[in-house]
Amino acid sequence: MTAAGFTGFIDIVDHGLLLVQGPDAKTFLQGQVTCDIDKLAYSEKSLSILGAHCTPKGRMLFSFRAFALAEDIIALSIPKSLISDAQKALQKYSVFSKVDIIDASEDYRIIGFRDSHNDTQSGIATLPSSANHTITDTQGTIIAIDQNHYEYYLDKTTAEQLILSYPSKLDTAAWDHMKILAGIGEVQAQTADLLLPQMLNYQAIGNGVSFSKGCYTGQEVVARMQYLGKLKRRLFRFSTLSRLPIMPGMPLFTEGSTQSIGNIVLSSDYKDPGDKTTQLLAVATEEACERDSVYLDANYQEKLLQQALPYAIPKE
Repeated sequence: MTAAGFTGFIDIVDHGLLLVQGPDAKTFLQGQVTCDIDKLAYSEKSLSILGAHCTPKGRMLFSFRAFALAEDIIALSIPKSLISDAQKALQKYSVFSKVDIIDASEDYRIIGFRDSHNDTQSGIATLPSSANHTITDTQGTIIAIDQNHYEYYLDKTTAEQLILSYPSKLDTAAWDHMKILAGIGEVQAQTADLLLPQMLNYQAIGNGVSFSKGCYTGQEVVARMQYLGKLKRRLFRFSTLSRLPIMPGMPLFTEGSTQSIGNIVLSSDYKDPGDKTTQLLAVATEEACERDSVYLDANYQEKLLQQALPYAIPKE
């Protein structure tokens, strides 16, 4: 059983929902985040989008996956370690909008599962047709992460019943492993206020950055980097045989420089059977990657091996 081919459900306990609720929910978020919230609609079939809320300097305070949970409710799926900070960051700007920003992480659960469409491993009859699409059924909202992997957003009681009906033998490390292979990075507590959205390749995946929707916090810096600047660091996928603990925010190094050339974004302890490598996502300089010179340590002993991402990066 591999992370790409597991059966059963995974209880994604390290993420929760922050709800932006009220008649101004979409308008408010449209002026705050990098993605085009107007693309979201509450219907049986719709979209989810990646996005981020930035500082005025364009650095991501938190990232999220957004979808319409109900009429006048936009749900943001965020690592639980950042939900309180995300709530406070948005509340600062919400004074003149008819919205409530609610931490609903104890009311909803997120269940990950795999289904190849050819064999209904999940037992769920109707699934979104392609990545980032959603289907809302009588129980909750299903979001396609890629062509075979899905997240099911359910109220707590319904989720617990689902898990009991098909117990999972894997923890969230397997789901992180899948996201690493898919090249989907996110901001963790250790990397908040560190990265531009383009450093996580959000301009290339999940409609994470809109360059046509208008102003939002940090928009000027993000747009300037896209059209006038040269992005020196971006997200890469790596593997390593190192036994060092690999945590988000850890600095990376390259030969011939005493300065850090990047940071770990996401890693997973899960390993496919027969594979001794650790898979991870990290932001690093293009120059170091081109020289195949990216290390976990300043002594250049723990080398990272670059792996392919499943999507192309558009030219700036």
